[in-house]
Amino acid sequence: MISKPHRGNSDFQLRHFFVGSCHTADGAYAVMYAEKINLEGKLRHSEAQKLRRDAKIAAAKEIMAESTSSRSAWLNAKADIIEQEADLPTWEMNLAAARAELATIVELMAQIEPLRKFAHLPILEANEAAQTEEWKRELMYRAENFLLTQGSIPHDHFARMREHPAFKTEIFPYINQTHTLLKQNRVDEVLGQTETLSISWEPKN
Repeated sequence: MISKPHRGNSDFQLRHFFVGSCHTADGAYAVMYAEKINLEGKLRHSEAQKLRRDAKIAAAKEIMAESTSSRSAWLNAKADIIEQEADLPTWEMNLAAARAELATIVELMAQIEPLRKFAHLPILEANEAAQTEEWKRELMYRAENFLLTQGSIPHDHFARMREHPAFKTEIFPYINQTHTLLKQNRVDEVLGQTETLSISWEPKN
């Protein structure tokens, strides 16, 4: 069983299934950036959650300290404190895990940064600039996987490939080349044609 208690994604997933699913450094950086801002938002919300928990506990203690409080009010206040503290250990573990996950994301982004082609652009512009190459490689990678596993490309995926501006010049010739290699049982060469991003990856010229 795969387990990742307290984490949204494990370090392994971030490195191999997020970064590793991309074909360009800029594509991987954009994916990690999206995870980063999402996690940072959750951590900011966790700060507000802590303040609200502390406020509810303080209010309950104030009720319990009042000499005029009824027995029922005292008991309800005591129950409020127990409820607020019940999940505190889990909350603290979630918080520590989220911070560790964010640290991994920041580390991965730092390792990807020197490989980026569009690092000089603001993040929104860089993301747009990376789309053509990232999608081209993704479609070629899908074609390879389809041909390896079922011998043909589903019509809807082929239609998407034809919509890419590099279809005639690069994608379709790549499909034909892959067909040829598979007919010759040169599977290792097919698997070596495309690559996804890894930290040791260096862009091809």
